[in-house]
This record gives sequence, structure tokens and C-alpha cells, in this order.
Amino acid sequence: MMRGNYKPIGDYVKQVKLKNKDNSLSVEHLRGIRINKEFMPSVANVTGTDLSKYRVVKQYQFAYNPMHVGRDEVLPISMLTDEEAIIVSPAYVIFEVTDTSELLPEYLMIWCRRSEFDRNAWFTTDSSVRGGFSWDDFCGLELPVPSIEKQASIVKEYHTITDRIQLNELLNQKLEETAQAIYKEWFEKWQTAQLLEKKDLNYLCALITDGKHGDCTNRFNSGYYFVSIKDLEYGEINYEYARQITQKDFEETDKRTKFTSGDILFTNTGTIGKMIIGKNNLETRRTTFQKSVAILKPEENKSKSYYLYSLLKYYLTDIQELASGTSQANLLLGDFRSFMVMCPNFDEVCKYEKQVTPIFNNLDNKRKENEHLKQLKKVLLSKMAVI
Repeated sequence: MMRGNYKPIGDYVKQVKLKNKDNSLSVEHLRGIRINKEFMPSVANVTGTDLSKYRVVKQYQFAYNPMHVGRDEVLPISMLTDEEAIIVSPAYVIFEVTDTSELLPEYLMIWCRRSEFDRNAWFTTDSSVRGGFSWDDFCGLELPVPSIEKQASIVKEYHTITDRIQLNELLNQKLEETAQAIYKEWFEKWQTAQLLEKKDLNYLCALITDGKHGDCTNRFNSGYYFVSIKDLEYGEINYEYARQITQKDFEETDKRTKFTSGDILFTNTGTIGKMIIGKNNLETRRTTFQKSVAILKPEENKSKSYYLYSLLKYYLTDIQELASGTSQANLLLGDFRSFMVMCPNFDEVCKYEKQVTPIFNNLDNKRKENEHLKQLKKVLLSKMAVI
């Protein structure tokens, strides 16, 4: 039974099946969809692939990946805001809003970002191993449809929050660049003063390890997180879509990773070198990792967190060249541990750490502001259900 002004999504949308070969302009921008519901450059190797069969997505049209919803408990769906069309896998479902005077596409996309939306999608997935999600399943989901003025107000409020988040992320990128420029200056000073010695990363770290394969039991809302490379973005762990597992599986894996404040996370599979410094918060000690994330613990009296982070950034290109693999890059722990770097004595490390600490504190403050803004966004999303 429908609630109040809730309506089936199917009342407002229609499927679009435009193939690239049917399009007047051939499109070459192939995109996938991140689990955070944003389009991304596809990681698929399309060399020699006939792109004429791929689906075209135009501005304000939607695409979603119907596979693996049952496994991931998230429907990867996104709306294209750019004017330039893209193409997506033929397996994706493409659709558009039929009448924008009744339902704003931006409002629908905001609704699709709610965790409850994903939960409802997951409940309706088929019983196949892949956990597929059909077009009829999608059309059967409901959403509240207030006046077009109210929809526009919600869209404006949502974008006010997300625009501020993006601005903070841009400011943090500039702060990161500043910190790295300072490190290069110090490195040159150490080099001129002949204060550098050649050491391997093992010398600077009490532990270099990684997580385990994904054979943990999921436990919704357990508060114990099993983080993978997809959850690391903008210098922090995004817990919104991170897997949660049983306490038993967490404790078993945590024996290996022992993630604490000040540890450095370094992605070692696929995209090599996404980095994060462990925060001093409750989630940190309830977080462990899949195999795609390495953990480096600074060695006391030899290294410091900000110094080690900066050093890894400085040598990132060389470290990436260590990675190997046929299907995707893979950085072996043995190679990582034995990687040689030039480092100064601990007194110099401490001096550098002292200078850059205010910059990293500023970074953390911007991230904390973003966490607050993300909570506001969640409140706005939750309010949509009682419009």
C-alpha cells in the first residue's frame, strides 16, 4: 500500500535504448559508475572493442548498473549533468524523466542517493548469484512527489551543501600541494648539507602490512568496517558505503592490520598510491582492510606520520613503477618494504614535522567541516521521506 504522496518511479520515467551506432554523433567517452553514484572513466580495456553497441547517455539522463546489487547492497546509479554525451556498457539501463514539470531529474537523483533507497533496491533483487536488479524492479520503487517548487527548493539546498564540500576538497588539494612543496625544499636542504642516508622503508616503519581477501561475513550496521580501495577518497575514508562485517571477522583481521591514529594507508592494487593518514576517532579502531590497502606504521624515534606521508608522496612515481600485474597493477609487500629512500636523521624529521603540522591540522579541520556538511546532507535526505 502506497504512503501519502508516494508514487512509483515508473510513473515518471521511460527507458532509453540509444546505441552509439544510432547516434548522429559517435561518442567515445566511455564511463562507468562509482559506488558513490558518480560517473567515472571506465577501467575496462576497450582496445579493439566495437563501441557502436554501447549505450548513449545524454544530459539529464540516468544510467544504472543492474548487476551485483544483491552483493554490494548499493545500486550504482548516476545522472549525467554534463552537456557532452557519454557511452556506457550495453549491460547498463538508461532512462529519463518523461515530464520535468512533474518531476525534476535532479530531485530524483537526490532521492536515489538515500541509503534507504539502496536498502529497498537490495530487498527487491532477484535470487540469482549476481543479485540482478531489473527495470521493472526499479520502476516499482516509490518516492514522494511534492510540488515542483518544493522539489526545486530541496535541489537548491542539496547543492548548497555539496558545493561547499567540493570547495573544501579543492582547498585541501592546495594545502596538500603546499605541504609537498615544503618537503621538496627540506629535501634539497638535507641533500646540500649531506644529511641524507639511504634506507629502506622497513627502517622507517614498525610495520608494513596489508589487509585480507574479501571472505568476511557482512553484518549491516555492525559498526565494524572492512574498507577497500573504493572507500578511500579526498584524503579520508568514506564510511558511507563501506562494508560492515561481524565483530568476530573484524577482530580476526585486525590482528593483522591494527589500524590506529597516525598510520599511513597506501593503496597497493589497481590504483597505486592513494594515501590517507589515520584519524584520531572512534571509527579508526573499528576499521580493518581488504587486500587492496597497505598499512604503514611509523617507527618511533625514526619517523613521524606527516614526514612519512610526505616522503611516500615524493617517491610515489618510483613506487608505482614497482607495481606489476597482468590484469591490474599490484605492489608486492616485499618490494614495498625493501624500497630504498633517502632520509635524514630523526632530529631533522622532527623539525620538518613541526613546520608542516599546522598545514595538516588545517587539512583536518576542512575535513571535519565536510563531515559536518555530510551529516547535514544526510538530514536533508532523511527529511525527504516525510515531505
